[in-house]
Amino acid sequence: MYIPAHFQADDRTLAFDLIEEFRLGTMVSTGGGLEASHLPFLVRRDHGLLGTLIGHCARANAQWKTWARSPDVIITFVSPNTHVSPSWYTTQPRAPTWLYAAVQLRGRVHLKTDRDTMRDIVMAYSNELEPPGSGWSVDTIPDYVEKLLPGIVGFHVEITDIQTQLRLAQQNNLDDRLKVLAALKCGTTTQQQVADLIRRLVFDDEGTLLRR
Repeated sequence: MYIPAHFQADDRTLAFDLIEEFRLGTMVSTGGGLEASHLPFLVRRDHGLLGTLIGHCARANAQWKTWARSPDVIITFVSPNTHVSPSWYTTQPRAPTWLYAAVQLRGRVHLKTDRDTMRDIVMAYSNELEPPGSGWSVDTIPDYVEKLLPGIVGFHVEITDIQTQLRLAQQNNLDDRLKVLAALKCGTTTQQQVADLIRRLVFDDEGTLLRR
């Protein structure tokens, strides 16, 4: 992934935090042509040298059949994102641009097709992602889970490389940073989500950079 120096974030903890926030990744592989699937992932930060992602896909998804002979994959995670108008800047002339945060992983897939491991993956998804206080538990439907298992394939992705890009207007001068943030805070729901990312990750409401 091409990352200009001022957008690069070399922080593995941040990368995993973002993955757990975004969840849905695009998993790209080869092995008979390019294949891509959009899947949610669980993170195991301390499994393997750089961490491991856990997932499953439908058995009807032919992509999984290519992983045994071509296990190397790229997985990308992208935040809420938005257009930036040149009219938001004081400094001129400027061109339109796009704001987002992205994490790209390279890894190696290990298929997990035995029933016990697939059951563990399904249970982990529900236990980790179900909202607190929902009142529902996967433990209440053991027979239904067993019926689901023949229709899925589990896998672990051993991470070999992690890259994070925070393209969130931090390259601008103070006045332009503040104007971009102000416009986003008054914009659409997605633009407000991008504003929240900016304030948490790159600069605050006074335009002070949080990371350099």
